Amino acid sequence: MKRILIILLVLCVSAGAFAGGTKEAAGEKAGADVVKIGAIYPLTGGVAPIGLNIKKGLDFAVEEINGSGGIMGKQVKIIYGDSTGDPKVGMAEAERLITREDVSIIIGSYQSSVSNVVSEVAQRYETPNITAISTADVITTRGYDYFFRMAPTNMLFLRDMIQYCADVNDKYKLGYKTVGIITGNDLLGQESRKWAKYWSEKLGLNVISEVQYTINAVDLSSEVLTVKKANPDILVIDPYISDAILITKTLHEQGFTPKIVIGKATGLIDPSYIPTVGALANGVTTATEWNVDIVKAEAVNAKFNKKYGINMNGHSAEVYTAMYIVKEAIEKAKSTDRKAIKTALEDLEINEKFSNGQKIILPYDKIKFDDYENAAGKNTNQNKYVKLTVVQIQDGKYITVWPFEAAAKEPIVPLKW
Repeated sequence: MKRILIILLVLCVSAGAFAGGTKEAAGEKAGADVVKIGAIYPLTGGVAPIGLNIKKGLDFAVEEINGSGGIMGKQVKIIYGDSTGDPKVGMAEAERLITREDVSIIIGSYQSSVSNVVSEVAQRYETPNITAISTADVITTRGYDYFFRMAPTNMLFLRDMIQYCADVNDKYKLGYKTVGIITGNDLLGQESRKWAKYWSEKLGLNVISEVQYTINAVDLSSEVLTVKKANPDILVIDPYISDAILITKTLHEQGFTPKIVIGKATGLIDPSYIPTVGALANGVTTATEWNVDIVKAEAVNAKFNKKYGINMNGHSAEVYTAMYIVKEAIEKAKSTDRKAIKTALEDLEINEKFSNGQKIILPYDKIKFDDYENAAGKNTNQNKYVKLTVVQIQDGKYITVWPFEAAAKEPIVPLKW
């Protein structure tokens, strides 16, 4: 009897070992069949419309890539994390994607406050993290060598926004001198206020009113009234989508018409902005990383529009490009190993088009992650070749109005509401 029990025990152990070995082998095969990439965006919550639009850009790029053979012959699988717009949730999602899902790289995370903490998690676990959109300068001035940013920083955004105002002032002899600022009280808003003041002073403009609000506000009457009393020539804003809608409506309700209203490519380029506020948006200007009238992007945008029924915007165009950067880096590394991908990203230089022939569809022709110093501090792995355009909403459409040599039409100044 004892002998029989021993034999049964041996058989059970052997069977368990065989089953475990088979499962492990199957897991390795499944892992070998796909390239797992993490992506963290707000897919629910107050800024979900932007997150879901970003997702379209990423999914569209993955569909193209998988349709043409994938990466190193493997299909790409995006594993999404929903930040809900909350940094704490974003941090937890980063932990999950790295430790449980075993992704090779993370793309994300739209809001700078979320990207700030996601990049900390990625640095700790030595996992590459690339952002196509988040702009807070601090994310690339901390020396994190696993974080890569292709987007302009807040400093660069505000530089070009204020430069546009100065150039319009000079070209049309407008004599505008004063600036008001309305931004959120989060990381993004704090930096935008800082750089709006910095560049205004550099370009001879005087900031006479600064107001901050709690993001996802339900009423901004007092904030707008405060700035209205100061009556600046130029109003600088940087709202997420719900706040962008509310600010626009409140400006009209209170009869406050600054001569220029200019914002960052945050809520003002969200696909739901113009449909929601309608003609109230006409005349508003915003700095952006992309616009539909960029000639070299026409073919890609036409396919995107056919699939989703909307045009790309700066967010979807940037994350689309980020996915091609990831593809290029992994193929350059010849591996899905995280450290190998990091090294490949550090050495990457893309001029005009990717190795598969796909053009850079953004307003610039070079992508390279460099370490360099500017007024914000020492940047690590920041693409310094980024360029911005300023678009104005005219008759319900985004029209490129600056730089003047690239403009589709002249800007309408002063603002007429």
